[in-house]
Amino acid sequence: MQEIITAIQNWMALRSQPDQLVELFNTYTGFEIDMSLFPQREPLHAYAAVKSNGEFGFYVISQVNDVDSPDEVLSANCFWCGCTGGMKGQEITEAEALVRIDLWQADYPVWIPEVVTTPFGIYETFFIPTEDLQPQTYNVSFALKADVLNPSGKVADLILNNGAGVYYDTVRREPPYRNRSNYYILNLL
Repeated sequence: MQEIITAIQNWMALRSQPDQLVELFNTYTGFEIDMSLFPQREPLHAYAAVKSNGEFGFYVISQVNDVDSPDEVLSANCFWCGCTGGMKGQEITEAEALVRIDLWQADYPVWIPEVVTTPFGIYETFFIPTEDLQPQTYNVSFALKADVLNPSGKVADLILNNGAGVYYDTVRREPPYRNRSNYYILNLL
C-alpha cells in the first residue's frame, strides 16, 4: 500500500507544477481500464499517480472498497492503469467525444498553467459511475469540456470508449468533491 500512497503523493506534489504537467501530458493521452476487475454497477475512484520511476497513471478502486480496511485489502482492490500515448453514464456521440479529446490535445499546454492557479487546481481523482458499463476493457482518453459554471472556462474530463464506436461521459473530476469522505485513500496521504 505504501507504493500506492507514495505514487499518489507524487501526483499531489506535481499538481502545482504547470511546466512539468505539460511535459507529462506531452507523452500520455489516456489509459485502459478493465471493468471486469471491479464490482459491476459500483462507482470507481481513479486516483492520479506518478510512480517512483516516473510512470504516470491511475490507481483505480471501486467506491465500495475505498473504505477503512487493512492495507492488504486496499492494495488487493486497487488496480494500476498506466497511461499510454496515441489513444484517441452516459453515452455521448462520437463527434462530441472527439471534439473533447481534440480540445484536450490542442489546449492542455495552455489550460494546465491556468488551472493550477485556481482554488481547486488540477484534479486529484476522478469519480467514474459504471451503471452503463460492461465488464470489458475500455480505452480512456483525456479530454476537456466547457465549464458549465464558467462558459469561457474548461474542465478536465475523461472519455471512455468501448472499442465499438460507443463513447461514455459520466466522469466527474474532483476536487471540488461532492463527498470527500467517500475517498478513504486520501486520508492515508
